[in-house]
Amino acid sequence: MTPESKINIQRQRGFVLALTLWMLAILTIAAGFFSLWTQRAVTAAQTLQMDLQGEIDMQATQANLIYLMATQRFNIGGLTTPDKKSEEDSKSKTKILSTPNDFGEASILPEGGEIFLDDRPYFGSGKAYFALQDESGLVNINLESMEAMSRLLNLLGIKKDLCPALVAKLRDYTDEDDLHLLNGAEKYEYNLLGLSPPSNRLLIVPWEARRILDWDKQPALWENDTLPQLTQALVAAHPNINTAPAIILQAVYNLTDEATERVIKAREGLPFYEVSAVTQIAGMTLDIDPEEADNFFPASYLRLMLWYENARRMRQIHLQITPYADKSKPWMVHYTLNYGLLPRYTQLSPIRARTTLFDATVSSETP
Repeated sequence: MTPESKINIQRQRGFVLALTLWMLAILTIAAGFFSLWTQRAVTAAQTLQMDLQGEIDMQATQANLIYLMATQRFNIGGLTTPDKKSEEDSKSKTKILSTPNDFGEASILPEGGEIFLDDRPYFGSGKAYFALQDESGLVNINLESMEAMSRLLNLLGIKKDLCPALVAKLRDYTDEDDLHLLNGAEKYEYNLLGLSPPSNRLLIVPWEARRILDWDKQPALWENDTLPQLTQALVAAHPNINTAPAIILQAVYNLTDEATERVIKAREGLPFYEVSAVTQIAGMTLDIDPEEADNFFPASYLRLMLWYENARRMRQIHLQITPYADKSKPWMVHYTLNYGLLPRYTQLSPIRARTTLFDATVSSETP
């Protein structure tokens, strides 16, 4: 064999070796991509399965809560739950609809085991959670006094000197005339800025406040849905002291931090039913006419929050209990919203309701 032949053979062997290495590298990369794609596909399928099961659990939780609202009484402690014997007895639709679920026939005092209506998280069916808020425990954004609204805005982080002007613009937006309040704004100011003019009617939902001049420029009001979570536009009364959040007690009744803490701690054991007891526990007088501080019973309007374990979104349902509705079901859903999971609901430890209704759940897995 000539030297030239040996060189050619060595070159061919080197080429084959390089080609083999390239093929191995390509196959390795392809296998890696396939493995990554498979992993993502499996993760997506698992997430879809979890979301489906979460939706089923939320629907079951909602159905059980509506059943309780339609068949159980409310008192100053919240929504009563049936005893074990009652849960074992089935009720026909006729019996449910013929049983009055009113707010005056039985004692208003708590029996023990009520589901609280102060927005605290509960375990629902399966991996779902829920929280019920009596809407009368929130501030009526249309009717609350300007002083109380100013205090609320300040407590939410708005500079104190800006609060009166914001409240004045709110009142100008909702009143029926075109007269300016001090530091308010009417149609003329909105036209100058190319904005839709005031509706000159009461807000239907709290989110409408973003249309008010300068209100949309206050991120503290809208981050994590802060203002809409604390206000309502349905119940024409001062906030229910038994279900109001701490910040509402401070804003509307002008209580100090210490007084608010004492009131909330006391209502955990025995809800209030007269203002004199609130004054005694708080150690100070409420900033309100005593004759108007008579809201201790939950309203027929409720806000239901639903979410499930590891969810990124949650559902808000606004309900009304209508026990005497003619030829209709004893509840009404006014509207439903879906949005990102609010942090406060994951920061509080959920508790269990004293009922077995949430023990069972329906599986999304098919046989």
